[in-house]
Amino acid sequence: VEEVEVEVEVEEDWMDVKEGGVLIDYDLETHPLQIKTDSAVGSNEKLNVLLYTAAYKYIGNISVLFYSTPKYYICTSNYTPFPETLPEEQDKVWTITKTDTAWKVECNGVEVLNYSGSNCATTWSQNVEQIKFSRYDTATDAYRQQTGSNVTVTARNSNLSLAE
Repeated sequence: VEEVEVEVEVEEDWMDVKEGGVLIDYDLETHPLQIKTDSAVGSNEKLNVLLYTAAYKYIGNISVLFYSTPKYYICTSNYTPFPETLPEEQDKVWTITKTDTAWKVECNGVEVLNYSGSNCATTWSQNVEQIKFSRYDTATDAYRQQTGSNVTVTARNSNLSLAE
């Protein structure tokens, strides 16, 4: 019996945003969150995802404003222009990652924010295990777990031949 390990890339389907601010089980500690938008810069639309613990305790939120100068809000008291220029495409996939010391935001695969301000200390000490899209979110079209996660599959077979 021969044992072979194969890595398979898992592709997650996009999920519709639940209307009315419904809590969604989502472990941001282990799975970066991807959000799809098609908002034009200058449209004044808003991406707004709220973060909660497993015990339904509000931790904070992450927002993107599609003003003529796009701005973000993470653990800050003011909306702030992104330190990096956003990709020009109108269709965007935002990847939000929470680490022990920073929030990282990518847009279409380009890192546009790596925020490690001290005012996020209370957020970093709590596990984000639920999310909710605000009723004021006018930009989010869909969300999913970041794709490209690899899963190792072990196959056992004694007389398997592969057709060419």
